[in-house]
Amino acid sequence: MTEADRTTTTVPAPPDDDPFWDGPLHDRVRDWLQANGIPLRIPRRDITVTGPPGNRTIHYTAFVLGADGQVRIDPDNEGEPLTEERTTPCLVEPPSAVTEGRSEREAP
Repeated sequence: MTEADRTTTTVPAPPDDDPFWDGPLHDRVRDWLQANGIPLRIPRRDITVTGPPGNRTIHYTAFVLGADGQVRIDPDNEGEPLTEERTTPCLVEPPSAVTEGRSEREAP
């Protein structure tokens, strides 16, 4: 499959015990999120990019913030943050290292 044939790409969320947050891949994912207007303060969940190149959409989960900018608590799941699903146009493709079958995190 060529890059032009791809219609769905997943940017997997790193597991909690992954050193991702201390590595160079973190910076590239952070820059990618910012380039697409996605807030950096989002839950650690997979992000999906759908659609043909040039007309792609990013699907992600975001925290719901109150008027004070703090994360709201989910009234149906006490103690857990309230989240919602959001979409935004994909202006910049995700870093290839996180979308290939083997990321830098898995490389020997």
